[in-house]
Formats: sequence, C-alpha cells, structure tokens
Amino acid sequence: MIVSIVGFALVPILVLQPNLEPFQFSNGHSIIGVLFTAICLLGIAAVFIPAKCTGIFQKTRSPLPQTNMQFSPIPRKGHHPDCPNFAANRIRVGGRVFCAACSGLLIGAIIALLGTALHFFVGLNLALGSVWMVVFGEIWMLLGLAQIKFVGYIKVATNMMFVVGSFVALVEADGMGKSLLLDLYVLGLIGFVLWLRVLLSEWNNRRVCQTCRSCFC
Repeated sequence: MIVSIVGFALVPILVLQPNLEPFQFSNGHSIIGVLFTAICLLGIAAVFIPAKCTGIFQKTRSPLPQTNMQFSPIPRKGHHPDCPNFAANRIRVGGRVFCAACSGLLIGAIIALLGTALHFFVGLNLALGSVWMVVFGEIWMLLGLAQIKFVGYIKVATNMMFVVGSFVALVEADGMGKSLLLDLYVLGLIGFVLWLRVLLSEWNNRRVCQTCRSCFC
C-alpha cells in the first residue's frame, strides 16, 4: 500500500515536469494503447475463466487447503464458496448469481476498452488536460483497493471505478505529459496496483475462511 501511494503521488509530479522525454517514435502512442488493451482483455478473461486463471497464479482450489482428501469439493456460487460468509461477494441478476467484484471489473473493462479505442487508435483526444483528473483517477483506483470492505452492488461500483480510474489516470498522463516513459510508468503502476488488489482479495477470502472453518472441520 505504501508503494502504491508513493507511486500515485509521483504521477502528478511527473506530469507537471516541463522537461519530460517526448515520444521517441511514431508508434509509441499506439503501443501504450495495445498494452492497456491487453491488461483489460486479461482482466475480462479472468472474469469468464477464473479456474484457468487460478491455475496460472498457482492458487489453491479453496481459500484454505483441505487436509482430508476424502472431502468432496466445496460447492461454489458466484466464484466463491457457497457459504453465507461470502454472501457480500455476490449479486443476483434475473435469478442468476454473479460475483460482485468480477461484474464490476467486467463493466469497467468494457468502458475502458471503448475509451482506449477512441483515444489511442481513433485519435479522439479524451484528456481534459487537468492534473486533478489524474488525481481523480488515482482516488478511484484506491477506492477499488478498498472493495473488500463493501458488499453487493457497492462492491460492483468500486471495482468498476478501479478500472475506469486507471484509464482516466493513463489518458490524462498521456495527454498532458506526451511522454512514452511516463505512460510506461503509469502502466507499470496500474499493473502493480492490480496485482495488489488480487493479493488483498485473496487475503480477505482466506481471513473469512480462517474465521469460519466450517468447510474444513
């Protein structure tokens, strides 16, 4: 968290520097768009194939390891164990149950992809040229890190804000700084904070199970 906050604080400072290194080649702007698009697409893939992503990150099937291999697999609902303690992580739409966090990330990723296409590939400048918009996007990302404290549709909204906030921060930094190095720094920061968000979510899930333990008794 300290690294993230320091990293966020540096972005407005770098944006306001008058001697930033400009884009060094003509395709630099498009490369940033491709990289951010890749991040969004990976996030969407994680929403629809969470089991495969779980394998990639070498996570256990459940938040706590099962000591008795004779136990049947824990039933899941909305990407989480079918347990009342995880009810805050689920929403119900049209009789179907969905993961609140993944739903928010999916909505945010779709919005960000549309904005990325317009800004980086169509050539429509979406940046307002305000350092306060950079700060605004960073605040939305920080609220996204706090999503473990929210429930239901509020959790959906904070996760959506996390992705949209990252897009806003990147676009504003790109529009004001016009520096490939600055854009790469912001992209690296987005990737780091996304990784931190995954760690916080995993830690919270383990904490819930360690408190309950009903599935492992």
